[in-house]
This record gives sequence, structure tokens and C-alpha cells, in this order.
Amino acid sequence: MTVSVYIPSPFRRLTANCEYVDAEGENISQVLNALAGAFPGFGDLVYDQNREVPRHINIYLNSQEIHGLQGADTPVADGDQVAIIPALAGGQA
Repeated sequence: MTVSVYIPSPFRRLTANCEYVDAEGENISQVLNALAGAFPGFGDLVYDQNREVPRHINIYLNSQEIHGLQGADTPVADGDQVAIIPALAGGQA
């Protein structure tokens, strides 16, 4: 399945500054793996040392957060939209 993936600004340096890229996969995990294969360094931004998506990276499928679905095993269909949104941190020291 081919899906459109929104790439957040901090990650675009790896995708030739593209805001959206197409990726293939049957589920979210395969889509992320396809992106990691196509864009060196991308996997380092979306996976932790255990090759899992850390809590500070939110992934949405058609505007639904995947943790409320089937997580990384959430199936995708042709034309779906995936968004990768890193949580912002900061505040008063």
C-alpha cells in the first residue's frame, strides 16, 4: 500500500526538505521501516534503542493517534495519510 507521510520540520533535512513523502507498507511499522531505508538517519529519529517508537514521537493515521488503534501494527490502505509529530519540550528552568 502507498501512503502519504507528513514529515515534521525538524526531520525534513533527511527528506530533501520535503513536507510529504510517499511510502509503502501494510502497516505503520512497515511504513516507518520503508522511510528508514529510503532516508538514512530517519530511523534514528523515530525509533529508540529497542527499535520502538518512543513516547515523545506521536504517529497519526488519518488524524487518529495509533496508540488508540493497534500501535505500530495498525494496518494502512492505499491513499491513507500518516503524520509523524515529535512532542515539543521546554519550559522554565
